[in-house]
Amino acid sequence: MTLPRLTVPRLIFIFGFIALFLGTGWESGVTGKDEFWVTLRTPLEMMERGSYWTLWLNDEVRLQKPPLIYWFIAGMFHLVGVELWAARLVGVLSGAGMATLATLLYRRLFKGSGFLAGIVLLATAGVAVEGRRAMLDMPLGLFTTGSVYLCLVAWQDKNRNAWIGAGASLAAATLAKGPQSLLFLLPALVMGLILLPKRPSARALILPGALLFGTFLILALPWPLSMRFLHYDFIENLNNEIVGQRLNRVSIKSPFNALGAVLLLTFPWSFVTLTGLVLAWKKNHPLNDRRVQWLAGWLFLSVLPFFFMRSFERYMIPILPCASVLIIVTLERITVKARRIHLILAAVLLAIVALVFSLFGMWFNLTYFSSMATVGMTVWLLWTACTETHPQRPLIAAVWVFTFILGILYPRLGVNALPDDLPWDELKANRVGIYSKYSQPAMLSMRLGRSVEFPFEDRLNRDGFDGFIFTTHDQFQVPGRVDTLHHALRTAGIPYEEVGRYPVFFSRRTWIRFTDPEATRETWRAALRARDLTPLKSEIVFVRTHPDRSE
Repeated sequence: MTLPRLTVPRLIFIFGFIALFLGTGWESGVTGKDEFWVTLRTPLEMMERGSYWTLWLNDEVRLQKPPLIYWFIAGMFHLVGVELWAARLVGVLSGAGMATLATLLYRRLFKGSGFLAGIVLLATAGVAVEGRRAMLDMPLGLFTTGSVYLCLVAWQDKNRNAWIGAGASLAAATLAKGPQSLLFLLPALVMGLILLPKRPSARALILPGALLFGTFLILALPWPLSMRFLHYDFIENLNNEIVGQRLNRVSIKSPFNALGAVLLLTFPWSFVTLTGLVLAWKKNHPLNDRRVQWLAGWLFLSVLPFFFMRSFERYMIPILPCASVLIIVTLERITVKARRIHLILAAVLLAIVALVFSLFGMWFNLTYFSSMATVGMTVWLLWTACTETHPQRPLIAAVWVFTFILGILYPRLGVNALPDDLPWDELKANRVGIYSKYSQPAMLSMRLGRSVEFPFEDRLNRDGFDGFIFTTHDQFQVPGRVDTLHHALRTAGIPYEEVGRYPVFFSRRTWIRFTDPEATRETWRAALRARDLTPLKSEIVFVRTHPDRSE
């Protein structure tokens, strides 16, 4: 038996998989509320109910998002058990796949190997972070880019089957996150028709359009149509998700937030991205090329809708393959002096981040080896950026720096860590709930292998609760406040006793914000002087309720 030949796209995929997979099995790895409270718990509740066509979360039908990624995660749980790495495999595979598509896209457009286009995508903050999480945005980026690439293949090679594949990939993108997939495909198609060679006539577009959108509709429509008939409020939920949560929350800051998101996602190559966007339209410059202009136009038009809606950075993850090809073409076509400046600037920006995390780990005696290894990799990055004129080694070094920071060093900081000495046998045998605006402890559902409950006050009043409830210290017993667990249990007439407490860092919306929200500058100074993290940690409290006892 002969092994398959290790081509550049395959090499990029394997390298991307290894780089992104490291650290995904840690409870203290990179996460955020949308991952641990929504994406991870939805498949668990689907499995508990045996309901795979209709999604469930918090004992309610979940109609806001389509099912494809939840199907994948539930399938992995059935296959290997409830494991974090199994859920996060969707991000890892999507990141490695996007890098492969960036490689293939470069090869199609510029006839080179495409190796560096794949590497630079893995060396962006957007993929380095989101590729380690179980979220919907990375698959959306994979499938929308796949659809664009297959459209390019279909047009250049006159391949009708590729139009069908493009429609299937677009359907997968839509079933992964929703109709926003069109926001990333249509700009590429429109700019391609305007700028790429061999502009087709209107008649020549009829069959490709029918194959593309016909396949898309056949595959993408059955699930939402069934939800429309099974659940009368499906359209209302969809409208609220798109209009109520996004379009109705536009502010004067929205355009700046969108531009900031692009710079953050492409970090540390943000300035290279801006350079490429500008120079693509400058006369007599090597970047003034219709293929480069197509990339710049595709990128800009994909971001433009987010000027007029409320969004987070990760919503724009699908721009990264396009941006990565633009970045590498820019580095190849600018002058040697300009290239060196951009490489040094990017290396310095990433080095600052790496050194902050490394010094944090060493100063507080959290992890010495991981911190020193990250420092060593950062020194290599700075050395190659200062001494190399070709971007290959600095780009590879940047991938490894991200891997050391996020996959090796960060998990050892203990963010969201669950103590091993909790009464796990009792917790697994009883009902467990979380009453906290921060939805903490974050990884409790994954450790228990089932979705924890969210006992709202109305549920406590209606159904009672016999089991364990976790909360944060600021929502336990605060005199004069009514939004506390103590008040909710007293109102419902449910006696309880405190079982235990433990200090911990926990994620507040984003993975990088994990210290106590009430910590002040003086708290930080005291912690740094004493080299003691305790003042910066929050406290988790858990109680045992006894509804059968009288107060």
